[in-house]
Amino acid sequence: MFKMYKIFKDIEYKVLKDGKNFEIKGIEYDSRKIEESFVFVAMAGSAVDGHDFIQKAIDNGAKMIVCEKDMNVKEYKNAADVTFILVEDIRKKLGIIASNYYDYPQNKIKIIGITGTNGKTTSSFILENILEKTARVGTTGNRILDEEFQTVNTTPESLELIKLIDKSVKKGADYFIMEVSSHALEIGRVDMLQFDSAIFTNLTQDHLDFHKTMENYFNAKKKLFSMLRNDKNQGVGVINIDDEYGAKIYSEKKDNNYISISVRNENADIWGDILNYTNNGMKIKINLENYLEKNKYNLKNSDGEYKFEINLIGEYNLYNVLGCVASALSLGIEMSVIVEKLKEMPVVPGRFETIKNELEARIVVDFAHTDDGLLNIGKTLKQITDGRVITIFGAGGDRDHEKRPKMSKAAAKFSDFIILTSDNPRTENPIKILADVEKGLIEAEYPFDKYLIIADREKAIRYGMKMLKKDNSLLIAGKGHETYQIIGTEKTHFDDREVVRKILEEMK
Repeated sequence: MFKMYKIFKDIEYKVLKDGKNFEIKGIEYDSRKIEESFVFVAMAGSAVDGHDFIQKAIDNGAKMIVCEKDMNVKEYKNAADVTFILVEDIRKKLGIIASNYYDYPQNKIKIIGITGTNGKTTSSFILENILEKTARVGTTGNRILDEEFQTVNTTPESLELIKLIDKSVKKGADYFIMEVSSHALEIGRVDMLQFDSAIFTNLTQDHLDFHKTMENYFNAKKKLFSMLRNDKNQGVGVINIDDEYGAKIYSEKKDNNYISISVRNENADIWGDILNYTNNGMKIKINLENYLEKNKYNLKNSDGEYKFEINLIGEYNLYNVLGCVASALSLGIEMSVIVEKLKEMPVVPGRFETIKNELEARIVVDFAHTDDGLLNIGKTLKQITDGRVITIFGAGGDRDHEKRPKMSKAAAKFSDFIILTSDNPRTENPIKILADVEKGLIEAEYPFDKYLIIADREKAIRYGMKMLKKDNSLLIAGKGHETYQIIGTEKTHFDDREVVRKILEEMK
């Protein structure tokens, strides 16, 4: 029998009502998932308060209620055998409770965390292609070996994370790769984890509707590097030192467990360069000589530099590759193996995803939804396009307002024509959002005859595709892999890639 109070090891708690002893069959914070002999965790969220569903949880079979409000337990029906436990700030403690119940599965697998504004998803795909027997959680979904799952948050709630890690261990995965969002770090979803490898990609303005200031945003991201595994299998941080915030993290290192990466600084531990662009990607150079010397490897000079072709495009992707190379090396993977895996790696869904067409033009769908993300994609596209670059993008509603004009200023730097459109307006007026975005074009003195505002996203894509001529490029940015559009509170199916293919069929 699982002792019911064992789940509160290392947690401060108060027994409001002691019920009958029972064997715990599961833990849930969603009352709809409660079954007989489950523990229901009542959390107060921003939209829904779990305390309002305690009676439903009891009716469904919960034998223990963990709450964060001191309440009158006598008001609940059929609760004579139910135990009530008070735990303050339960969201930050839920990970430990779950770890206690599942016997700390996170200590039985290597955990790699990737944080930053851009590049997390691409990096997670690169790593899962390098490593074998992996699980992955992030923006595009969760996967354990060959089994795929849908996701709601980039980084799931701590209870879901522990369940996924436990399942990964039981299915035989050796590595758990996860995108770690600033929200998750700030509210404590990953507090119960230690990381064998942590990658910092970059930091540009995003999510200030939540964090309020860039300093708060940076401090949330930086927390990941205080969570490196510190036992005999010491965790390693991988830092992009070309990014000003990455350079700050690297400058604060207290020992030798950081690896610096760069495309600008040949003194970095690992640095790289783009040799040339190819039809399907680019040929790159990666230099490891400083890393090898630092780690006292007795290898020939020729083993310190590698040149090869990959199916990724752009300097921003070179950063992603370098970060993953450093991470894989720190986990004990041989560079020769890493190179062969990188050569074979397929395109990442919704990240510079090219749609085949007969227009002799390049049509690219990408998730870029920040000024930095747009500029990275756009500069690369401009570099490999002989004709005009047409850009379609918008900005999400109920999110950071300040980044909207910055995004259009970024697009103005590489676009020959811009179409502003909706991108998940949510409960905001789409016209108001687009007016905010347009301000950046006005401030940048972008010509009035070089842009249009078409709020309907499908109509905007249709217009952009009709403009295409031979050797032009069309960038459709903001949604990438997403298969929905949120208008008001309703989520409807919408996939940029499907829309493009439908229009191409009509154009035949």
